[in-house]
Amino acid sequence: MYRDNKPINVSPYDHPDIYPGPRPNSSFIYYEGKAHRIVEQKGVSIEDLVVEYSDSSSLQGSFAEQASYKRSIGDFLHDQELSPLEERVPLVAYGSNICLAQLSYKFNLNKGLNDFVLCLRGAMSDSDIVYGSFLAPYGSLPAIIAPVKNALTEIWLTFVDPEQLEHMNRTEGGYVLREHQGQKLLTANGEQFGSVYAYYYPHALEVEGCWYRFPDIKGESSLTSMWQADMLNKVKQNVGFPGTREEFIHQLRWNTSFYREMQQWLKQFDSQFDHPDWNEPEIVRTCGGLKRSLLTSKSAQIKEYLSIYSNK
Repeated sequence: MYRDNKPINVSPYDHPDIYPGPRPNSSFIYYEGKAHRIVEQKGVSIEDLVVEYSDSSSLQGSFAEQASYKRSIGDFLHDQELSPLEERVPLVAYGSNICLAQLSYKFNLNKGLNDFVLCLRGAMSDSDIVYGSFLAPYGSLPAIIAPVKNALTEIWLTFVDPEQLEHMNRTEGGYVLREHQGQKLLTANGEQFGSVYAYYYPHALEVEGCWYRFPDIKGESSLTSMWQADMLNKVKQNVGFPGTREEFIHQLRWNTSFYREMQQWLKQFDSQFDHPDWNEPEIVRTCGGLKRSLLTSKSAQIKEYLSIYSNK
């Protein structure tokens, strides 16, 4: 079983315990199948943040090997002839879409698609990332954004071009795109956007009257955390599956009728909600059409929101 020993190069498509997947310990760009660290500086605009780029062949790029050179994000986008920030959509990632191995898998589904994604760590208040009351095709219980008063949770603000957004839409199953006005979301460098977008599904898994969050995802919350491996064990036990854990997971992943039977069984634990911070968008705007604000490094809001990364 995988808990806090999740390997960086294994995705939930490989094993459901991996979900939501390990993520880098800093903001990064994902490009040509590799991740490269962004130097997080409070009070510095996104375009001026520095990328430490490595020629390493490793999925972890400059997280694994010393940087070959450094560029500002703005200059890097220009040098590589990639879409500038103003032509990209600010998309909140909170589950497996920030897992490097999952990004590799999804972009390999369409090899003709440019895979550059800018991923900035951040935090969001009055929300938490909890288990949904359904199964992913690979056997995991996926994450959803749920309303939790006074919670503070890690999110990642990713910037994708419209073609990449269409591709992501096709990989997100029953989720729908919702809009947040941005006041409760802050990136690690201190930026806020007039609107941000995320995949939304208002159905939490409620077991014995409780929602559960993911220990992989940093945060401050009144909810109890539970590893994906332990949640799958709880489901196996409650459904009364007679075989081993490995047989249970195999059936979830490869037996379509069993998978559908489990989806139906999970409906009894469905807790439907309405998140007041997330609404249907009239139009999905790129950054160039959105108001942006940059807080100073001494801002109390920066210190509060990014406290979840302190000493962790």
